[in-house]
Amino acid sequence: MLQALRLTFEEKRMWMTLGGSVLFAFVLAIGVILLDTRLITALDYFPAFLLTSVNLAKSILSLLAGSLFSVATFTFATMLSVISFYSSNFSPRTVENFLLHKTSMQTLGIFLGGFIYCLSSLFFMRSSENEQLVISATVALVYAMACVVYFIKFVYNVATSVQLEKLVNKIYKEADTIVDETIAYFQEKPVFDHLPQLETLHQYTVHADRNGYVEYINFERLVELSTEFEGTMVLRFRVGEFLSANEPLAIFYTNRKLEDEPRLQEVLNRSLTYETEPSTMFDPNFARKKLVEIALRAVSPGINDPNTAIHILHYKALLDAKFARLPGRFVLMGEEKKDFDEETLRYSGCVFYDFNNFSKDLYESYWQLIHYMKTDISGVVALFDSLLTVAYAAHPKKLSYIKDYSNYLFNLTSPNFTERLDRQNIEERQEHILGITRDEEK
Repeated sequence: MLQALRLTFEEKRMWMTLGGSVLFAFVLAIGVILLDTRLITALDYFPAFLLTSVNLAKSILSLLAGSLFSVATFTFATMLSVISFYSSNFSPRTVENFLLHKTSMQTLGIFLGGFIYCLSSLFFMRSSENEQLVISATVALVYAMACVVYFIKFVYNVATSVQLEKLVNKIYKEADTIVDETIAYFQEKPVFDHLPQLETLHQYTVHADRNGYVEYINFERLVELSTEFEGTMVLRFRVGEFLSANEPLAIFYTNRKLEDEPRLQEVLNRSLTYETEPSTMFDPNFARKKLVEIALRAVSPGINDPNTAIHILHYKALLDAKFARLPGRFVLMGEEKKDFDEETLRYSGCVFYDFNNFSKDLYESYWQLIHYMKTDISGVVALFDSLLTVAYAAHPKKLSYIKDYSNYLFNLTSPNFTERLDRQNIEERQEHILGITRDEEK
């Protein structure tokens, strides 16, 4: 439940940050109005230099209202320009890295909030108060100084956000955090290279009841559901995948004939959080795809910047290496119950999840890059170097696949180069990968 709320807040973060800044300014305006109208008699305790006449306060507030609104318009126009720059030069998926940055939304919200504060204070200044002193102008002056500080932060954020190296490093750190959290969640669970043979009297296929990306799976609820129906659930999807209505979600194995199968379908679907677009919060693969998409844009014929793609491959290899060193592919959620009956493992009240499909992830994350880089010797060498980084950290069972993939990469790229030096460069790296051994392979 807590993780689902995190996902909801993440999606609404832009509105919460922007709305929070505006709400703060509105509450501040209410407090100042109560002081200036003497509904709260506390101005007598303030130092005299903090108070101004109503006419001076009106002049200051009028000037600040126009200025803050103008700067807010300029800030919004700048954000649109940066968004357009991100979409055309990096990737549309990276726009959220700038748009959802706290400084961007906070700056816009503070300037809009300042505009609301000035208008609200001006509206409640009556002519009958001409002989009284008010504090609204002083508060507005302090608020304006805070706006200057946030505007400087915004300019610095824009200046660093459009730098490719800064963006790549930021996306890598975000992806690295997500990968570490995902691995930490599953690392204590039993793992299997292949699904064990499940022999039961009944098998029920559960289907999706809606369309969308699966962004969160409530494994605790699924384990409780499997325990209640006395069976084993094998999920046929992974976090981040797009599912359509009536698509098979899972297969439920049980020796008990279910009389309430619709409830099984309903509870399983309610255990999933569907979204209209992918999110990086619980999906490490999508976090890695952001890096790949920037690299693809860089090596596209329109931009033709292979050095950027090479730079990104170094960071991508570090993320791939973390999954390469993990044993197993399927993780078992719930209490494990083993019964060695006819050499078949039987589980009750458990859920099998395809946590680390390393072979598929590695293949699909490189195939587009290979298509664009296979005729560039620097790009091909970078691909082998990236694969070599993953191989050095790989678990023995993952290493065998990396070697097979290396052969696939070599056969696909080497025919494109006829010069001796080019082929020698590729062959050396291929030999390094094939020469890596682990204790279990010896």
